[in-house]
Amino acid sequence: MLKKVLKVIAVALVLWEVTMLSLILIPSDPYSRIPGRRLTGEEVPGPVTDWSFAREYGSVSIEVRPSDPYSVNIGSLVYNGDLYVTSAAGGESRWAQYLVQDPNMRVRVGGKVYKARGTRIEDLDMVNEVFDSRRRRTPGQEETTPRERTPEQTARNARVWLFRIDSL
Repeated sequence: MLKKVLKVIAVALVLWEVTMLSLILIPSDPYSRIPGRRLTGEEVPGPVTDWSFAREYGSVSIEVRPSDPYSVNIGSLVYNGDLYVTSAAGGESRWAQYLVQDPNMRVRVGGKVYKARGTRIEDLDMVNEVFDSRRRRTPGQEETTPRERTPEQTARNARVWLFRIDSL
């Protein structure tokens, strides 16, 4: 009986390792929270002047580090026609570190891929303004003005890294 159980465990471990190895070696899009490689999708030439259409998707896929593409699915927000993505983990996030090192990136919104540049927004007033705009748009949540922001919200906003995505 023990041999049979050990055999099943060994087979499961081999299958797990083969799956993980294929995810790492095969260029692929990110899957859920598992990072991917080069993004697939229709390449859109020319710059985007207004990212408002991205609101309907709620999240985007970003590809950073062009020399060795690394892509993730991430929540996004649009403020005044500009596209923003956040790293809740701040500098702990691998993709955010890569983006700071090299701001060139690609963004996929609704199956279309756009060349872009990511710029970290370090001005806390601007970070708060972008987050406040999201709270104002959230149905069922009362409007929050800068004077009404709690100390916890301000502290969280200070830890988050916010990036503005500019189309190229």
